[in-house]
Amino acid sequence: MSSAPRVPAVRAVLVHEGKFLLVQHHNQMPENAGKWGLPGGRIEATDTSLLGALHRELHEEFAMTVEIVGFVAMYFFRERAHHIFLAKPRSLNFVIDHKEIVNTQWWTLAQVREHHDCGLLHAGFELAAIRASVARYSTFLGLDQAAASRGA
Repeated sequence: MSSAPRVPAVRAVLVHEGKFLLVQHHNQMPENAGKWGLPGGRIEATDTSLLGALHRELHEEFAMTVEIVGFVAMYFFRERAHHIFLAKPRSLNFVIDHKEIVNTQWWTLAQVREHHDCGLLHAGFELAAIRASVARYSTFLGLDQAAASRGA
């Protein structure tokens, strides 16, 4: 007997001045306590598009508005599709909803890699999503892809 498909999610690789925002979501699973992930969440029935869902999620978590640069990739974690987009916050004056988010941190690509290597990233695709963002949008971001790759 197969279970019903899980509701897909949207996530953002948020970038500012070459650093990436990772968050610790409130999580009911003990094995995920203290682990870092990309901001975002499940798509709701009222969402009319993936981009609309991402805007809603970021507004719920941070009262944040963003410029969505573009689609990065889709990853699967625990039988849920996660649609990943690269985005830039319009302002760093955002307010964290502590009912959803425990902590936030801006990290360099090398710091994300260190956390990945130590098993401190939630889903395991965070580093790959950030690397894919840099590879696809390095010109837009003003990042040197080769230097960023050496740093990670």
